[in-house]
Amino acid sequence: MLNKLRTRGRVPPHVLPLIVLAIGVLASAIAGLQVERLSRAKEQERFANAVQQAHDEIGSRMQAYLTVLRATAGMIAASDGEVTREEFRIYAKRLRLPEMYPGVQGVGYSLVLPGVSGQATDALLARLHAADVSVHPQTPRAEVQAIVHLEPMDRRNRAAIGFDMSTDPIRRAAMSAARDQATSTMSGKVELVQEIDEDKQAGFLIYTPVYRGGTAPATLAERRVQLIGFAYSPFRADDLLRGILGEEGQRRVHIAVYDDAKGPQGLLHKSFAGTPEEMGRAARLQATRELAVAGRTWRIGYYSSPGFDLDSTRGLGGVFFAGGLLATLMVAAASWWQAQARVAAEVEVAARRESEQQRELLVGELNHRVKNTLATVQSIAAQTLREGKSLAATRESFESRLLALSETHNLLTRDHWRGAGLRELVEVELAPYAGARNRIDVTGEEVWLAPDTALALGMALHELATNALKYGALSGEEGRVEIAWTLRQQDGSDWLKLVWEERGGPPVTPPSRRGFGSRLIETGLRRQLRGHVDLAFRPQGVCCTIDLPLEAGEPASA
Repeated sequence: MLNKLRTRGRVPPHVLPLIVLAIGVLASAIAGLQVERLSRAKEQERFANAVQQAHDEIGSRMQAYLTVLRATAGMIAASDGEVTREEFRIYAKRLRLPEMYPGVQGVGYSLVLPGVSGQATDALLARLHAADVSVHPQTPRAEVQAIVHLEPMDRRNRAAIGFDMSTDPIRRAAMSAARDQATSTMSGKVELVQEIDEDKQAGFLIYTPVYRGGTAPATLAERRVQLIGFAYSPFRADDLLRGILGEEGQRRVHIAVYDDAKGPQGLLHKSFAGTPEEMGRAARLQATRELAVAGRTWRIGYYSSPGFDLDSTRGLGGVFFAGGLLATLMVAAASWWQAQARVAAEVEVAARRESEQQRELLVGELNHRVKNTLATVQSIAAQTLREGKSLAATRESFESRLLALSETHNLLTRDHWRGAGLRELVEVELAPYAGARNRIDVTGEEVWLAPDTALALGMALHELATNALKYGALSGEEGRVEIAWTLRQQDGSDWLKLVWEERGGPPVTPPSRRGFGSRLIETGLRRQLRGHVDLAFRPQGVCCTIDLPLEAGEPASA
């Protein structure tokens, strides 16, 4: 690797572009975060304003409907409850309901009748020019509150004429509260009688009581006795809220309106497809507000619409950051190229110096390896000649040992002399004995050996295999060899124990003198690797146990 260039009294050339880059990225990030924070705050403010505007619009429109009902109640009270159908029609026409109060289904008059039918009931209806009113349901009951007037008289409202609203528990509760408290009261969620088509909407009603004498009696008992009926308005929730907030595509917020509490049963209206839960997960902004209307509380969920999101400046911080980052990269790149031009000569000089040092190191390493190899060859030659064999036998032994050394060298060279795996080393040394390979069993986990350890063990295995083929278990047809090794921890170091065991061959007798193989195995391994070697010539076969420490820093397993 190139030596690090050191400069004195100035910033290293390659550091300046990094400083420029770091400052630029930091400044761009801070600016982007600040712009994004301001954008989000502005978006929250816009959403809060849109929610407040929609909330105020709903509240003010409902107050306008209450005003219409109070005016209607006053008109009915002025006639002491006897308002004819024509008078009521003219009054409702002057209100211009469809134009001035979009979303309201109508304005009506519910009258307390003496009974479902009978002379008194017929006479009262006749005075109101409502003789065609048929009260329903027809079941006899003590109290009857029938709709006698309802404008505008369209096909939906015509279906409601004559209906006794007190027969429905939800309507009756609102009517009773309005009567007893002498105030306008909203009902809970109901299905209107006007829902005569398949496309049904949730609805509700608002009641304003009308008393004899024109004013509300002081006591509860008097209010119940003096009640004439109710000025009321039915509302289809979807029509009402669409009329208040306008068409869906023009809205900045979507809404979900609940009667008193959230939940599927209390949902009056939603301005979007899908469920409120899905909208809650999809909308980027949302809020919940409560609205008190005529003694009842609506809970309204507000959600940002796609139209609102299109006007959002969210993400502008990312644009600022990207722009600043681009400018920073351009400046940093210019600084980098300038620095590269300045240090090019220094890099070249350092590279030449590094190359010379690397060459000297390689030459030294090669010299060391050659000396070691020559020393090993010299030792093999000396020991082979010392055996006193014939020239041909000596040549054969010498060549086979050099070949074993060469195979181990090839294995180490492949991994750049970093070491070799024990299993692969065994396979390489046993390769020349392919004919007897099926009678050699090898067991043990993979162990990584340092170069010196691999060379010594390779030579030892070669000698053991050669001896077994010539005189031992592999010289016959029935003999077998088992090679097994294990690892253990001893005194904080990794130790390798390898056992070469022969059986089933010719009977073995201890040799009268130690040959090169025995000396290599016993003496060489003990001295070179600081190991323990036990070479036993048992009658059933040779057994060699090699116990040696792995070198410090040498991995125990591959």
